[in-house]
Amino acid sequence: MARTLARALLHTMLPFIACSAFLSAAFADTYPSRPVRIVVPYPAGGGSDAMSRLAAEHLQVSLKQPIVVDNKPGAGSVIGSDFVAKSAPDGYTVLFNIPSLVQAPLLQKGVPFDPVRDLVPVTSFVSAPVWLAVSVSRSKATNVEGLRAEAQASGRGLEYGSWGNGTTNHLFGALLMKRMNMQGVHVPYKGSAPGTLALASGEIVFMLADYVSLRPHVETGRVRILASTGTRRHPLTPAVPTLSELGYAGFESVGWGGFFVPRGTPPPVVAQLEQAVATAARDPAVMVKMAGLGYEPGGKLQPEFASEVRQDAERWRRTFEEVGFQAE
Repeated sequence: MARTLARALLHTMLPFIACSAFLSAAFADTYPSRPVRIVVPYPAGGGSDAMSRLAAEHLQVSLKQPIVVDNKPGAGSVIGSDFVAKSAPDGYTVLFNIPSLVQAPLLQKGVPFDPVRDLVPVTSFVSAPVWLAVSVSRSKATNVEGLRAEAQASGRGLEYGSWGNGTTNHLFGALLMKRMNMQGVHVPYKGSAPGTLALASGEIVFMLADYVSLRPHVETGRVRILASTGTRRHPLTPAVPTLSELGYAGFESVGWGGFFVPRGTPPPVVAQLEQAVATAARDPAVMVKMAGLGYEPGGKLQPEFASEVRQDAERWRRTFEEVGFQAE
């Protein structure tokens, strides 16, 4: 009886399964048939914006469709990320984000999506450290120990900026103050470009940020770089030590920048995007441009990148607990 019922149910479902597989394959055969939008949850002018536009230049050639970069900043990348998570799962709305994606729910109550459950990691495009920099008008420090001395002399820590609550450099700034046994004063901005502009103008004392955003202010002499994250010195700044080599634990990681699509996007479409992004990351001309902006190619395919995102979420959760951050 049970076998007969199961067999009947299977025969009933087979046409639907076959139809679903056919539609998925057919959709992939015609994808993309119209422009693809890359949502960047940060303002124009920062590192994430620059990398997404670099990818877009290559992708519009390989995918043979216009690629539109759409900046949707705010709430530590939550606004833009949520927009993509709730978009149609058809491959035409793609998210470019960094570790802030998995950090935001740790600091903000009521984040309206689950970054691991509601978004599918496609491919990593770049990786890079962040650099610790000070405002020349607010700090005389030429090294990290000098900044530490200024923090201790202040009696209450120093003002440090970030590109939003719950972002990577918010955490790194708080962690640095903790390692210096100081509290610090966090000042959030809506992205790395306005944050580094505030640093250059002296609104804040220090910030950890991407090289793209810092470079113009370093070149004008208003910002000074003291250190970087990671376990090895970056080729662009070989004289600049890493915080790790200076004995500051917790700054060993470098950030990724990658692409995500809404859960439910057909696997053939995900695979097509995966290969297109990975090919772009390995393109020699793209790699040269990346290197000049302080980035290294990513190119991790979906299983490896998905694993990295999950591991990052857990690692940041442990770090948030150490720092004492609580969702607000």
